[in-house]
Amino acid sequence: MKFKLVSYKLCPFVQQVFIALSLKGLDFDIEYIDLSNPPTWFTKVSPLKKVPVLFAGTDQVLFESIAIIEFIEDYAEQKTYPSDLFERSRDRAWIQFINQLMWCLYDLSVKGSEEEYGSTVGTLHKKLDELEAASHGGKYLFGDSFSFVEAAVAPLLLRLSYIDEIAPGLLDEVRHSNICRVNNQLMADANVQRSAHSDLKQAYYKLLGKRQGYLSTFLPEKLKSAESMPLRY
Repeated sequence: MKFKLVSYKLCPFVQQVFIALSLKGLDFDIEYIDLSNPPTWFTKVSPLKKVPVLFAGTDQVLFESIAIIEFIEDYAEQKTYPSDLFERSRDRAWIQFINQLMWCLYDLSVKGSEEEYGSTVGTLHKKLDELEAASHGGKYLFGDSFSFVEAAVAPLLLRLSYIDEIAPGLLDEVRHSNICRVNNQLMADANVQRSAHSDLKQAYYKLLGKRQGYLSTFLPEKLKSAESMPLRY
């Protein structure tokens, strides 16, 4: 079956699906759309008017990243979820946790004062404390195999790394040593690298500039007044 992944280049949830498809070795194309002016066909197939959307064959369409990843797991012969029932459910639970944590990125970008930003960083660190405490200290978060948990967390860590470059302090190698070690593994992974649009970093900085939060003060002047783009993601 041929697949097509519909994407907006800034969306971390599309990256999760891209990594899952690549991990399974499935053949797929990717089509980028402009969410500020989406094509008519997209509004008809995406009830939430969001990406990702996956076309499976010619007439089957799925939306929502978690649903798509579950479909990919069931479709592919190669299985990624652990065979143990408890471990499989644990991975699904942490993927949900990571997806909720993803919205901390939005909070970081819109807080208008240094104090509010610092409070949001504190909240983020406490949530990362929970993930750190649950991780096993293996090559990846819950063992030595690349899992869907890594597919979920890689886009989050990538964006935290971008922010850390301009406003250091988000990724604490002492406090979150397992997460930082896994981050190094993921950033070197070919599937993770391919999942990011070629100008994702620059586009992400432009998005931070458009939101005009405290974080935007750390950006170069040329990125502080970005062109019009959707504010989500």
